[in-house]
Amino acid sequence: MKFLLDILLLLPLLIVCSLESFVKLFIPKRRKSVTGEIVLITGAGHGIGRLTAYEFAKLKSKLVLWDINKHGLEETAAKCKGLGAKVHTFVVDCSNREDIYSSAKKVKAEIGDVSILVNNAGVVYTSDLFATQDPQIEKTFEVNVLAHFWR
Repeated sequence: MKFLLDILLLLPLLIVCSLESFVKLFIPKRRKSVTGEIVLITGAGHGIGRLTAYEFAKLKSKLVLWDINKHGLEETAAKCKGLGAKVHTFVVDCSNREDIYSSAKKVKAEIGDVSILVNNAGVVYTSDLFATQDPQIEKTFEVNVLAHFWR
């Protein structure tokens, strides 16, 4: 009996959700404009961070790019400038709390308040857990976990 009641309660919800999805298929929500917004992207020197920076550059956002790799950061910045974005770069070690704090203070003073933060920096080691050295495990946690709290 309870199962039948649950089905009867689920049916109207399914109908409403289906109708809503059908309407949104033809009348999509208006997307937020990020033109001129200050976007800070960590780990922007390569990979997903670099590609994210390119997409925001196409949308004419003001980019603040952080990475530990200066060469990769400069390559990303050059391409983003070519796409028409205003770009500011900072070499930041996201495993170092003081480096994060000082860089964030510089960004706020020189550029302004960040509107969008893309927390992309990460460290990955390809060895299995038992072969991973203690300093590598510590670095992984400093960047992938703790750094999210220092920004």
